[in-house]
Amino acid sequence: MKKYLTQIVILILLVSTIVVAQFVPFGTSRFFDMLKFGEKSTLRELRQFSLNDTASVDRVFMVSKENNIADLTRGENNRWMINGEYEANQYNVNLLLKTLHRMRVKNPVARSAEENVLKRLSTKSIKVEVYDGDGILKTYYIGGVTQDQTGTYAMLKGSKSPFVVEIPGFRGYISSRFHVNELTWRSTRIFTFSEEVLNTIDVQIGGKPDQSYKIEVHNRGEYDLYDANERKAKAFDTLMVRRLVKEFNHKFFSAFVAFKTKSQIDSVYNSPMFYKYNVAINDGRNLELSLHRVNNYVPKDETEVDVLNGIINQKDWVSLQTHIFAPMFMELNDFKPRF
Repeated sequence: MKKYLTQIVILILLVSTIVVAQFVPFGTSRFFDMLKFGEKSTLRELRQFSLNDTASVDRVFMVSKENNIADLTRGENNRWMINGEYEANQYNVNLLLKTLHRMRVKNPVARSAEENVLKRLSTKSIKVEVYDGDGILKTYYIGGVTQDQTGTYAMLKGSKSPFVVEIPGFRGYISSRFHVNELTWRSTRIFTFSEEVLNTIDVQIGGKPDQSYKIEVHNRGEYDLYDANERKAKAFDTLMVRRLVKEFNHKFFSAFVAFKTKSQIDSVYNSPMFYKYNVAINDGRNLELSLHRVNNYVPKDETEVDVLNGIINQKDWVSLQTHIFAPMFMELNDFKPRF
């Protein structure tokens, strides 16, 4: 009996504390608040931040106080879209879902700081709504970081108490994962087309317009090749053509060049063109990428990667690494055509 006496005493003290907590007025002590049961209990709220099943999540809607929106939706083949128009960056989406699954309460906000934190959440926070096929699962308000930058202020809809949340084992803050910058959510994939979906590839070469060409893609690896004057080649190196066509299956750019005006984008688009690719897909879509050399670009050292400016569909300015697109810098003569 003596062997278990200590454990019995601890258990009695714990149960007694929980019982006492039910009769202490709410708000007297954060510790007693956490032990309460019923509608005023924060114990339940402490357990509600994480999502057990993120596989069922099909929409995450985020809006800032400035009414900027990031609306992530899951489509066919687990493909996520941002704001219903662009393919989303799958890595960033997975990181967000993992955050929703793993985020936990680090500690309640101190009573002395609670009013100030609530004011900041009401004026500067991101509202996050998480949905599955049956409707809304949770609504969060994600605020700024703590002074030691190891936690993030957050609150659940319907709660009166803000908390400091974290991911166990991760040293840092998670507020940066909840943002409404559309460009940051967008995928950097540009050419991801299998041969089966391609109709035509039109290639224009700025410095050598006579070396421009067009490729028509047919079934079973059959192609037609045309020169800049729309003359059809009677014979050509089909293996070289196939090699180029395969390059359109997996191409990424480095990043969007953000915060630029329309006139700045136009200045790049109107600069001397290096290469321009216009790809027609069999679902009726067209994608255009024009490449432009960066004026007066000088690498800082011999290890720095050479870069190009790119304009997608005459609208989005992106930065690309030259060596990734170098295999696509083919001219008409590379296919050894005979007319």
